[in-house]
Amino acid sequence: MIFSDFSVKHPVIISILLAILLVFGLIALTALNYEMIPAVGLPSAVIVTTYPGASANDVEKDITRIIENQMSTLPGIQNMNSTSSNSFSTVSLEFRKDVNVRDKLPQIRELLNGIRGQLPEGIQGEPVIYIVEASAFLPIFSVRIDSSMNKEDLTKYLEDTISPALSRIDGVSKINIVGGNKREAVVNVNTWELESRKLSVLQIYEALQYNNLNVPAGSASFRGKSIAFTASGKFKSLDELKNLPVGYSGSTLIYLKDVADIEIKEQKPEIVIRESGNEYVMIDILKRDEGNTIFIVEEAKKIFDTMVVNTYGAVQYRIVSDHSETTKTSLKTVLETGITGLLLTIFVILLVLHDWRATIIISLSIPLSILFAVLGLYATGRSINLLTLSGMVVAIGMIVDNSIVILENTFNKFSQTHNKKEAARSGAAEMGGAVLASTLTSICVFAPLLFLRGIIGIILNDLSLTIVYALAASALVAVIVVPWLSSLILKKEDTVKKPAWLLFIQNKIDAAINALTTAYRKLLTFALENKFYVIALAVTIFFSGIFLLTSLKVNFLPPSDTGEFEIRIATPAGYSLTETIKKVDEINKLVNDLVPEIETAVYYVGSSSVNAISSVPNRAIARIRLIPNNMRKRSVQEIIPVVQKEVMQKITNCDVTVLNGGFDALLALGTGGQGFKIEIYGPKLADVVETANKTLELMNMDPDMFKAELSVRTDAEELYIDLSQTYMGSLGVTPYEAGITSRILFNGMEAGKLRLENGDYPIRITSDLIDKPINEDVLNRLAIVTRDKRFITFSAFSEMKLRPTLSIIERRNRNFSIEVIGYLKTDDQSGVMNRVIGKLKTMKIPGGVKFNTAGTTALISDSITSLSIVLAISVFLVYCVMVIQFERYLQPLIIMSSIPLCLVGVVLGLLLWNSSMSIIAMLALITLGGTVVNNAIVLVDYANLLRTQSDRPLREIILDACSNRLKPILMTATTTLLGVLPMALAHGNGSEVYAPLGQAIFGGLFSSTIITLLLVPVLYETLEHGKVRVKGFIKKLETVSDYNEGNVE
Repeated sequence: MIFSDFSVKHPVIISILLAILLVFGLIALTALNYEMIPAVGLPSAVIVTTYPGASANDVEKDITRIIENQMSTLPGIQNMNSTSSNSFSTVSLEFRKDVNVRDKLPQIRELLNGIRGQLPEGIQGEPVIYIVEASAFLPIFSVRIDSSMNKEDLTKYLEDTISPALSRIDGVSKINIVGGNKREAVVNVNTWELESRKLSVLQIYEALQYNNLNVPAGSASFRGKSIAFTASGKFKSLDELKNLPVGYSGSTLIYLKDVADIEIKEQKPEIVIRESGNEYVMIDILKRDEGNTIFIVEEAKKIFDTMVVNTYGAVQYRIVSDHSETTKTSLKTVLETGITGLLLTIFVILLVLHDWRATIIISLSIPLSILFAVLGLYATGRSINLLTLSGMVVAIGMIVDNSIVILENTFNKFSQTHNKKEAARSGAAEMGGAVLASTLTSICVFAPLLFLRGIIGIILNDLSLTIVYALAASALVAVIVVPWLSSLILKKEDTVKKPAWLLFIQNKIDAAINALTTAYRKLLTFALENKFYVIALAVTIFFSGIFLLTSLKVNFLPPSDTGEFEIRIATPAGYSLTETIKKVDEINKLVNDLVPEIETAVYYVGSSSVNAISSVPNRAIARIRLIPNNMRKRSVQEIIPVVQKEVMQKITNCDVTVLNGGFDALLALGTGGQGFKIEIYGPKLADVVETANKTLELMNMDPDMFKAELSVRTDAEELYIDLSQTYMGSLGVTPYEAGITSRILFNGMEAGKLRLENGDYPIRITSDLIDKPINEDVLNRLAIVTRDKRFITFSAFSEMKLRPTLSIIERRNRNFSIEVIGYLKTDDQSGVMNRVIGKLKTMKIPGGVKFNTAGTTALISDSITSLSIVLAISVFLVYCVMVIQFERYLQPLIIMSSIPLCLVGVVLGLLLWNSSMSIIAMLALITLGGTVVNNAIVLVDYANLLRTQSDRPLREIILDACSNRLKPILMTATTTLLGVLPMALAHGNGSEVYAPLGQAIFGGLFSSTIITLLLVPVLYETLEHGKVRVKGFIKKLETVSDYNEGNVE
């Protein structure tokens, strides 16, 4: 072979190339990002529009639907989702994986400009476009700030000093400061004064808008120069604001201070951070997808430590969530697993080969192949994460197989010729083709995974790509590095002095292997004499595996324990922030009693998520951080149901959902959230709501469900003023004037900024009607001054009404959509899915309404379908490679009989460790499809070789071939088994994710190896005897035909 010949003849060049690989591999290893999992999410953009004071219905009709219709023409969109809530419209555009969202920004802006005239005048600013990155939703580092400073000074210090320093860290995308206090200039209008002076609040608002401006006026010639000219009319002091003229009473000016109270005061908080009755400030750090989690957090901790020193301890911090710690712990666990597997593999090689030189040669193939894989990951922009490291651990046992095959043949040649260089060249030349073909079959198994789309592809691509790189590198190491080292350091065994105790151990090992070989030969003889029973037993084992498969739990990814969980809290619709705080404090106290393992906790009151765009006064979310899992007796999976049950029973008027945090929360962002989900969608909102409520009833009755809920609340009510267009037109009042007036009076509205020397303050115009009961009499006091100076009250053209509404209105691909979410008592979704979907199919639902699974529930179905197709493609590619290698069509089928027999081992392995069937376990099946055939290839290939060299009886050749190849087969199988065993037994942060991969591979390879050693020889002899019979039959036909032709003549 060219590669091996070159490496033996040019050892200096090979050594330099290896040095280069070592240097650049280490550089790449230090340059790669380190994270828990790769960024999970498809490229997407979000358009957010603020419409202060508008209801969800108004936002959906006046904004969301218009933007959706416009964006539907944008090429490359895969899905379009929208959420309309009070004051906010959010339209999410999800693109295909191959689309660069940043390239789409000009098109999105252009489309938005095209509908600007169709959007209401009352929207705040322009629609804002956000590029959504998978890492931009969940903070990688969150700290709770404890301080003796007053909250306003603390907030200013954090915003002016700490936040800019954190923002400068490379890879940081955003810094959120939540729970701080700010001040604003409040203009609180007295409606009685307005009524007595015949003024409207709209006049006050317009006066503030038009008298607080700096207007660029172009350029002017001044003293012979062209100078930029600006007309400055901004308020320069609070007194200027108070003395703003807003109207006339006869000939007397009316000033703002005459009809309103003006002061700079603390803003009314919308989100409060609570814990044990105290209020705090939170700082959340979010990163870009390419940001290095570990580096960012380390730099952030330095800044916070400096903060403590600079403030002489007046400002302290406590860590609430630290993804870098979770990442480092998880990566350390899987790295230790890999090193343990490596040492076990080396130990087995040393025991079997009895030669430390040969062990070094084979063992070097592992780090060299891994370094090559690291270079590949760096070149393709990947990171070091749980999945890439898991791929390396899986590859460890497979990597050495190629080197073992080459070195064993080299050893045989060397024992015959005693010429190291010649043995190295010829040994690699004879087996190099088989090694490359065997590697190609393994690569063919993983290559189709690289073409998977969506979330499944994102999760599995890193793992499969790592294995492909490592396997490709192992083939190159086997045909280049192994011959090179063999030609340099091999020695004859009798020239190496060994101590007596070592020789004793070696003799015992050799005796055990010989005894095993003898026993195997006898068992194989029995099997060949009873082919029918062996084949029947194999078929029975296969169907047993299928039967046992139905007993496994099914989920997308196994739940993990990273020491964090969340509590989502919803108080009844209409609850104020103060009322919600009281409920949260009750929950806080109860949870502290239930979970002594808590290290830190914070409750975001007034928010439904950590990164909520808008505040919701009747919602809260708690983030709980536990002490490390090696210091507690209970897992997070044991704590969550206890908290869920006790809080639901003991806290009234409160809906609570307790969910896993950490890794599961991060994964949920890309997969659509936790829980079992059914999406109900259709063109009519009322029909969708009706069907969703029926589905909710079904799910609440399911025995495996501890709670079910809708993604929207249907118990909300909306107070609205019904404006009469007829009366308004006759009175000279426009809907815009009426809408802005009511918004200011009942909700308040921003009207510019007051820029003073000590800071900038938003100007907020409110009224004395805010937070007061509203009734029909109020309409008699609300007034608008028309353009012809008439004073018109609201009661002249409107009527106050109360109507039911939805808290939010969701749409998916321009259909109304509601998700019904069920939270399960176990992590098995298969039973619930079958029952709920079965009942929904028999339920009568309105025309046009449809349903499907969503979130991880949909991903489970998609992953089973996608990975089954990948497995079929992989098996076909493996077959094609073997047909090319053997130049036969039937013998590859014998070899592939070992693939289905690994199923029973996979299932038993998962059952033994009480694991579920997930995409990681399914990946093990695909992995085994390329590895279990290698043993069968060795048997068939060697039997074919012996048949070309001898005319002995077929059975004798089969017995000799199988007996001679038993040792290398057991050796390669054992190295792979021991390579993944530490992974199967792994415990610690993140181990729940990758451990099923090791468990399934261990069980599948173990069962398949044992069965293959008997079934493949039986099928081989059956096939070859059948071919002999067919040839004999054809020969008889030809003889008869010749005889008949002779008689005719």
